[in-house]
Amino acid sequence: MRELSIFCDESGDFGPYDHHCPYYILTLVFHDQSIDISNEVSLIEEKVSNLGFDSETAIHTAPLIRRESEFISIPMRERRKLFDALFSLFNHCNISFQTFVVEKREFGSGDSLAERLAKIMGEFLRENLEYFQGFDRIVVYYDKGQKEITRTLKIIFSSNMSNVEFRIVQPNEYRLFQVADLVCTLELVGLKRVDKAMSSSEKDFFISMNRLKKIYLRKLERKRF
Repeated sequence: MRELSIFCDESGDFGPYDHHCPYYILTLVFHDQSIDISNEVSLIEEKVSNLGFDSETAIHTAPLIRRESEFISIPMRERRKLFDALFSLFNHCNISFQTFVVEKREFGSGDSLAERLAKIMGEFLRENLEYFQGFDRIVVYYDKGQKEITRTLKIIFSSNMSNVEFRIVQPNEYRLFQVADLVCTLELVGLKRVDKAMSSSEKDFFISMNRLKKIYLRKLERKRF
């Protein structure tokens, strides 16, 4: 039986437009379960352990960059290594992703934002229906962080597919869920780079615009669905 795992994560919120949060971003990471990635997952656990963390430590990229939450006392060098360990997993796994971006200045917030997101995500699923129908089962993983996106995911997937299941998970349970978070972060930073709106912490973390583009953004594009 062919099974497709889809890991979903978002950046932003459904609140009113604010120049500090101009976008709502939803990322879907696709993994065909017939492709074994256990070696790649074992490698990141080893890297995380070698950095002095518990091997199952969840890597949350936004607080990692901003030196917040559990990463508040971690020096920049170690935080970059954690980020790069997760990016290496993304880069070496046979996976793909698709990101949906809604500009809140144009499409608003609340129901208007949800409607726009449902429209572009529905169009993507219908355009690629043949691919998704090639799987006997599709399992969508989400952390139930925002009720609007939970509702939108269920409506859009269920209306286009009959073989879909939904599972609520915690970020530390699946490395590919953390990869979805990584992709959201890089997509947002890429947009802010174009808008010349990167924060000081983002500039410090990625060192230079050229390095950000060369090391991360170009490689990100290779796995876009």
